[in-house]
Amino acid sequence: MNEKKAVEIMTGWLSHKNELGRKPARIKAAGSFTYEGNEYVILKFKPDLFGRWEVGVVGFDGEGNECGHTFSEFEEYDEATAKDKCIAMIEYLKEYWRGRFLSELERRGMTEEEYNSMTEEERKQKWDEVDDQNAVRVGSVLLRDAKIDFDALGDLLVKTFQVADENCTRDAQTLVFSLENNTISVALMDTPVPEGEAEFYAEGNFLWKEAVETTKQHQAHLLVAVLNHEANAIEAACFFTDTVNLCSMETKALGIYTTGTVYEPSFYNEWAGKLRNSEMPLPLWVYVGLVRDENGNSGYTYGLTLFGRLEVEVIGTSHSPEEIYNFLYNVCDGILSEGMYFHDGETLSFTSEERLLITKSKAVYVEGDSFKIGY
Repeated sequence: MNEKKAVEIMTGWLSHKNELGRKPARIKAAGSFTYEGNEYVILKFKPDLFGRWEVGVVGFDGEGNECGHTFSEFEEYDEATAKDKCIAMIEYLKEYWRGRFLSELERRGMTEEEYNSMTEEERKQKWDEVDDQNAVRVGSVLLRDAKIDFDALGDLLVKTFQVADENCTRDAQTLVFSLENNTISVALMDTPVPEGEAEFYAEGNFLWKEAVETTKQHQAHLLVAVLNHEANAIEAACFFTDTVNLCSMETKALGIYTTGTVYEPSFYNEWAGKLRNSEMPLPLWVYVGLVRDENGNSGYTYGLTLFGRLEVEVIGTSHSPEEIYNFLYNVCDGILSEGMYFHDGETLSFTSEERLLITKSKAVYVEGDSFKIGY
């Protein structure tokens, strides 16, 4: 009975865009076994009609439900070694899901020991406390002065997002509207960003040489905020990016101050366009900072905490700033796009040869703790 079900589950898994991306040319059950209380079905499949058979596995719990152990590393199927390969994949998945669990505990402010000592009621209460939180994004669109047509800007936003009248309130300098599970506000501030914050953080944008000089020219700004009521940080970031980009383009802004830096409007506009293709504009959501001192080159992220994750740092390495930037960018892509999770003491591998140690400790270049990667 589970064999037919396993074929359907594996076919669906293989069809996902992050796996094979389509149904296999052929697939069939090739045996089953019991391992640590679960029943597992061995699958063999051909990605292409004239290709080789490859091995995969699907696991079921005692009630016949898929238990989260559906996987393939696209290795060649061999009847003599298929079971051993499946067990190796199962152990990998168990470690993966354990890592996800530990990271989720960390996001919710608990250690594993604390979690194990709680009653079911206490665990539920702690879980609900975090789930009730809102995801928030805030930033400023920097203006030369406050002499903009705010009414026209408001009309554009309402039209673009197709906001119903009953979901919108506005006056001469403020627009607030509801969209799905989000509250979005845009306010015209007839002053620069306070305390020279924007100018200070503009110094870190090594991709825009005129960042500081241009930022100093701003005498007003649009304060943009998005609050997602279901703690969906990705959705909040998407609406924030679209709103800020529209405001920037409509007002011919000098720059956009958010995520620990000031972005050039054309750069922001180019990356914001990635959302049209369901791509994440990662450079707009996570800033990668670079530092050079007597210990070598270092890099850090700023923005992952808004997604409920710890920031990542590379400290005192011989790698070039460009290599560090690209490495941290790929790490952020894995975290946000692929759901990659870290925990203290594990290793990270982008190639079969490397094993980069991950440690958790007090951050060097950002607040709180961070994951250090021995790159």
